[in-house]
Amino acid sequence: MAKIPQDIVDRVRDSADIVDVVSQYVDLKQRGANFFGLCPFHGEKTPSFSVAPAKQIYHCFGCSSGGNVFSFVMEYQKIPFPEAVKNLADRYNIPVQFEEGDGGSELFSSLNELHLIAVNLYQDNLFAPRGEDALAYLKDRGLTEDILKQFKVGFSMDSWDQLVKQCKGKGFTQSHITSSGLFTQSDKGTFDRFRSRIMFPIHHPSGKPIAFGGRIFGADDPAKYLNSPETPLYKKSDVFYGLQASRDAIRKIGYAILVEGYMDFLQLYQAGIHPVVAVSGTAFTQRHAMAISRITKKVILFYDGDSAGGNAAIRTGWVLLKAGLEPTIVRPPKDKDPDDWVREVGRDEILLAIESSTTFLDFHLAFFDSGSLEGADRQQYILDIMREIKGIQDGIVRNDIVRILSEKLKVNEEDLIRVMKSQRVNTTQFSQQNEPEEETVTFTSLRDKAQIELLQLLVHVDPSVQNYVKEHITLELFTTPLLNKIASYVLDENLSMESSAIIEYFQDRKERDSVAKILFADTQEIPTEQIVFDCLKILKSIPLKEKIQSLRAQIREKESKGADPQDELDEVIQLRQELNDI
Repeated sequence: MAKIPQDIVDRVRDSADIVDVVSQYVDLKQRGANFFGLCPFHGEKTPSFSVAPAKQIYHCFGCSSGGNVFSFVMEYQKIPFPEAVKNLADRYNIPVQFEEGDGGSELFSSLNELHLIAVNLYQDNLFAPRGEDALAYLKDRGLTEDILKQFKVGFSMDSWDQLVKQCKGKGFTQSHITSSGLFTQSDKGTFDRFRSRIMFPIHHPSGKPIAFGGRIFGADDPAKYLNSPETPLYKKSDVFYGLQASRDAIRKIGYAILVEGYMDFLQLYQAGIHPVVAVSGTAFTQRHAMAISRITKKVILFYDGDSAGGNAAIRTGWVLLKAGLEPTIVRPPKDKDPDDWVREVGRDEILLAIESSTTFLDFHLAFFDSGSLEGADRQQYILDIMREIKGIQDGIVRNDIVRILSEKLKVNEEDLIRVMKSQRVNTTQFSQQNEPEEETVTFTSLRDKAQIELLQLLVHVDPSVQNYVKEHITLELFTTPLLNKIASYVLDENLSMESSAIIEYFQDRKERDSVAKILFADTQEIPTEQIVFDCLKILKSIPLKEKIQSLRAQIREKESKGADPQDELDEVIQLRQELNDI
């Protein structure tokens, strides 16, 4: 694997402010000395992800993820360490020269490279004579060359192996090919997955292409759209189309416009309506809601004007409400989609519709024509809507909806509450869905805690504190393996003592998370001398007490056999004296 010289790594780390970098992906709010936001690595509704600018590290109190600026980029973009350094170096205009190293290509780097090759090939096809019909079709749909180039829209030829040939001989392994989702395998070999399709690249929020949506063009295929399968890069349940371009606009304006299709997104964006995202070829999920909640709490649903679009908007609205977001609805005229409507009436009229979007509950009542329902139909409507309302965890929101519904349906509020309580709902906790279960390293014993307190003093910002601790401790005091490993680095005079640098000495993610948690904590407001004295007393006394306990067991065993335990008794007396002298 290519290696970056340490002096360059240090320079990039010193230049890349962690608050600046993390703020590109997480909406951070300052509280005291640190910044907090919703964790990008697990679903949550209450911010537990914290960034410490003074230490240039982060830690999530919910999932225990932690690290420095390189760790964050590695985990968020799913890239190896050298690529994370290069990514940040480019951002801060720091030149990077790679050195040769051992090892092969990283999976994520290879998958990113394969997708980049595919994006360039498909776009070359679109703007070459072989793609003129597809380009003409897109222009007839009102898309300009500028918007097509900005979002890298392309065209896959009616060929079984155009992309195969493009990737051949470039060092990709069979595992890379299989894992990419760009190819299909059969007894006859490897073939292009996408053929005769207009190609819409799906990007990671960082801007890297990670998947495709392909619309059939110039061929017969019952599947109008074909989307990439899930891969190590692409998890369709929490990825949006276009977010890499619209994220800043969403944050600035304060809401996201959610559409269903690639063409809907492109038409709105081209019209200058930028806070828009699309679900990429899948139904809206709870993980989608969690992803969008990290940048805004308001979502305007702008789905197709037909019955299917209305039902999809309602399903999505409930998911958003249960995630603690506020959904409203913009409804195109009957049987039109956002793509048609924006081309027909223009930007200004669409913006007016967005500004006067309908509340979700009003839309729900109107869509099902609740005012005209009678008898069993009315009863079933109330049962269905109360079942969904019961799934909303925010009690204030839930009570407000019940109160409004009571007024609209002219039903006693207490009766609605009684119906709601009688309904069964899925008891799976929202924030736990699809979350990976990973064991984290924990330190609970008195011995562990004493070692941790000494480590935190060893990386204290005050050099006099560091020096005092070094004068009174030895590496042998750190008996817990990971804590001993941290101490060995911290006590090495040739290595950096900064928290953000120490983290890089740990390649294992679980270890890195634990190290970040230890370094993140602030030291107690107690004199250094007192903390060191107390910790040393614990660390020196525990081994003596354990030895005494072991000797007592030996004494009992000897006595039970009629043997003389005098040697053990003498040793116990000596150890007790040592214990008293601590």
